[in-house]
Amino acid sequence: MMTRRDIFIIIFVLSFVLNVQLAADEIKELSREQQIAEKLAETADADEIISLKASGGRFIGLYKRAKVSEISGTKTGEINGVVILVHGMGAHPDWPDVISPLRTRLTEIGWSTLSIQMPILSPEEPVAEYGKTLRMANSRIQAAVAYLHDWEIEPIVLLGYSFGAVQAANFLASNKPENIQAFISVSMLAQKFIKPKIDVYKFIGEISVPMLDIYAEEDLEDVRRGIDDRRLAANKNGNNDFQQIELQGSGHHFLEFEDILMEQIQIWLESMTLVMDETAEISNISPEILHERQ
Repeated sequence: MMTRRDIFIIIFVLSFVLNVQLAADEIKELSREQQIAEKLAETADADEIISLKASGGRFIGLYKRAKVSEISGTKTGEINGVVILVHGMGAHPDWPDVISPLRTRLTEIGWSTLSIQMPILSPEEPVAEYGKTLRMANSRIQAAVAYLHDWEIEPIVLLGYSFGAVQAANFLASNKPENIQAFISVSMLAQKFIKPKIDVYKFIGEISVPMLDIYAEEDLEDVRRGIDDRRLAANKNGNNDFQQIELQGSGHHFLEFEDILMEQIQIWLESMTLVMDETAEISNISPEILHERQ
């Protein structure tokens, strides 16, 4: 009898094979994603694996429902909402740095999580070419938002780590979605050598939802160099719900600082509760039912 993992792998491979119109470099990138999806299908909890569809084909997502029985300070059986997690360059939805710890620990404080596979380049391509992934990244984040919106799982918070924070900011600036209530940027990495050139400060200047810009004391130079510019861009836009937090002693990967990172995010989310859309509807749909719509 075929398992859910087997079915997912077949769906993903068929989607990949049937996309014959893709360019050669795109096929290489999807081939690498296929390997990641197959690996996650073997290692991740089968109940968390979902298949989403965007321009270019299907991609994997990991949906983890809030542990309502362990939530303190909330009504029994209710969740706070859902956080979409966007990983950095060359990573995956269960990346050990930042993404995996957050996608698990957020569920312990009442937030379901949906961590999605972002476009990645083939190993042969230079990192500078990541600028060309923004359009597909937009499509994938939109697919995740639409998926959750269809199930009335709200409010939605978007969280991006490293280059994923850039992709998330670009999505918010380009689409101005009404059903995303807040944005968390963790160590936004805006490298100057990226092609085409990316203006992250312009993105931030066009974001109107509450935004948390969190970074490390010993972060990468490109992250720290933009601290003042990120704040100025938000202030110029009149975003009164923009906040910056520096984690003392930590580096870009937040190793051994996961608890402190989680604590700061939790405090900020709780402070933003009244700012977020109070009419957002919460769904108590189980992960098993979510798997039916793929």
